[in-house]
Amino acid sequence: MVSPGTIESDRELKIQISPLRSVAENLKIDEAMTRTAAADGGVVLRLWWGDGPTVVVGRSEDPERVADLEACRQLGVDIIRRPSGGGTVLQTPGVLNYSLTAPAPVLLDIRALFSVGTRLLIATLARLGVVADARAVSDVAVADRKISGNAMAKRWGGVLLHGTLLYDLDMDLVERCLRHPPREPDYRRGRGHREFLTTLRAEGVRATPADLEASMVAAARCLWSEGTMASVLSAPR
Repeated sequence: MVSPGTIESDRELKIQISPLRSVAENLKIDEAMTRTAAADGGVVLRLWWGDGPTVVVGRSEDPERVADLEACRQLGVDIIRRPSGGGTVLQTPGVLNYSLTAPAPVLLDIRALFSVGTRLLIATLARLGVVADARAVSDVAVADRKISGNAMAKRWGGVLLHGTLLYDLDMDLVERCLRHPPREPDYRRGRGHREFLTTLRAEGVRATPADLEASMVAAARCLWSEGTMASVLSAPR
């Protein structure tokens, strides 16, 4: 993988690759970076992988409705809550996460912010030869199967946009730990997790985790230089 630490500083954008940590620790870092962005005005894109299976519940979700608590207990899978909205996900070592933090603008266009995330992911996948498109408000799909979900929070004077990219995933574990969501995008059409989700491995992509990181870094550099990201994240405060 790319060496941990800050590896790019282009104008006002910094890109970081984090060393392997628990999902809980990474979510705490997301919060700390959001607070820091409010104080120093910086825009940071951080890439990270979690070190073990963890169910992550959206800010307003009821864990009992979205996860099988008993199954998680038996399997030793922790359940934690993140500061952003969106749906519940199962984090595993095969899930690449990005976290984008910036000072919060006075008027935040939520759809434009989600578009920053989906465009970053679509561009990343394109570099790996995968055609993807944005679905619903904040998903990215290959054909009609979800490969990424994104969520945001405007808190502590900053804004946090973060999301997943499924490199590899244990679908048996997903089905045991997660219930069918109480709300779903139209394109899901009632499908179960196994039929609805896909991964880079399932799509036959032979890229390594390091290749995936490098593709996302390159995509972010390109989008920032084009002004695609900066136009949303550099709005007046």
